[in-house]
Amino acid sequence: MEYILKVILVIVAITYSLQLVNSQSDLLVFGGLAFIGAALFYLFGEIKNLLKQIKSKL
Repeated sequence: MEYILKVILVIVAITYSLQLVNSQSDLLVFGGLAFIGAALFYLFGEIKNLLKQIKSKL
């Protein structure tokens, strides 16, 4: 359940960041892209931890 909530959190964060990417200001665009990158980095780290946990149970 914890991992599902984290994935939903990342999806919401990326959705909000896409609004920043569509803005007129360059600073907001780069901020949105940085936020998307950080969210994806966090998501892949959590997926790695989940796979490690599944392997340990097998």
